[in-house]
Amino acid sequence: MIKSNRFFHKFLSFLFCFILFQSVYSIQLSDSARISLLTCSPGEELYSAFGHNGIRVTDYKEGWDVVFNYGTFDDSQPGFYYNFVKGRMIYSVTSETFNDFMSEYIYEKRSVTEQQLNLSVEDKKKIFAALYINTLPENRDYQYDFFWDNCATRPRDIFEKALGGRIKYRTDSCGFEQHKTMHDMLRLYVHNRPWVDFGFDLALGLPCEVPAKPRDQTFLPDYLAKMFACATVDGQPFVSKNQTLLDFPSAEIKTPIRPIHVTIFLMLTGFLLMFFESLRKTHYYFFDFILFLIAGLLGLLFVSLWLFTTHYSVPENLNMLWLSPIHFFVAFLLLKKKKPDWLRYYFLANCVLMLILLIGWRWNPQPLNFAFAPIIILLAVRSFSIFRTVGVNS
Repeated sequence: MIKSNRFFHKFLSFLFCFILFQSVYSIQLSDSARISLLTCSPGEELYSAFGHNGIRVTDYKEGWDVVFNYGTFDDSQPGFYYNFVKGRMIYSVTSETFNDFMSEYIYEKRSVTEQQLNLSVEDKKKIFAALYINTLPENRDYQYDFFWDNCATRPRDIFEKALGGRIKYRTDSCGFEQHKTMHDMLRLYVHNRPWVDFGFDLALGLPCEVPAKPRDQTFLPDYLAKMFACATVDGQPFVSKNQTLLDFPSAEIKTPIRPIHVTIFLMLTGFLLMFFESLRKTHYYFFDFILFLIAGLLGLLFVSLWLFTTHYSVPENLNMLWLSPIHFFVAFLLLKKKKPDWLRYYFLANCVLMLILLIGWRWNPQPLNFAFAPIIILLAVRSFSIFRTVGVNS
């Protein structure tokens, strides 16, 4: 994926391509023209953490070389962040010169590989025409979906539509993951980004826990390259040549403070508070108010994402079992001097639920991040403490 407003020279690239593609029919592909898939390694920014694909069309006899991009977005567009929250991300198909495309990856020190595709002249013309039509103003924008409609799935679909049943995939021995879910596929790329991993595990719901079949895994650019590497067209290898255009070492991302450090600190703070409570024969309800208010706010966020957005990945989030939206409303009752008697039983039920989550950790249909455990323990302990003190100290 590429953030379109980062490089001013893209305007010149657009001007070049506008002139170049005034009419697709005015361009004759020579016999030496070739089409290839470009695969770019992940970058340091979150939007580039999963890599990128582009389709390169080259014809040296005609003197041009262009890359079609299905992953361009502009965060300055009106309503960008509102659309992002609503799940209506608008991405665009753009074209740029190969040199301009490569300059970005040289700047970001990201590797680029090229797979030259074994296509007939007629196939190349058909694919080129489809790419051109996609870049027309009335066609170039599309509603982005991270898993099902992105910079990797769109190129895949272009080739599959053009080649029809002639393209065959043999994925048994091509390095595809076995027994992984769509969520697991994300973890392969964010294991060295613990805060991103923590955020994904917090926000993504049960729809992401479906099995990731080989073709589904091609929402990731690297896996689209694997898919093409093991494909055949008319019985011949789909990839005729593979080469590395840029080779940079993977960026090392250092995270001295990890989520587990923070959540353990919060848990220990809660335990220390309980020690002082036992010494002073009191209960610090204000701490519980803050704890359960924040838990409830997160629960309300998950409910709103589920009900009011079109994000595929966020509904049915089982994190609401421990980050219950009800906590938000109940938390205010903890500040009352006279607390209702039923409140203690609410927190007893919550304590039991937290213990069930901890005991059944490995069997949860939505795997929980290990950094959640200290917070769940803290919620359980404080819930039990409230159960014991409501009606006694209130």
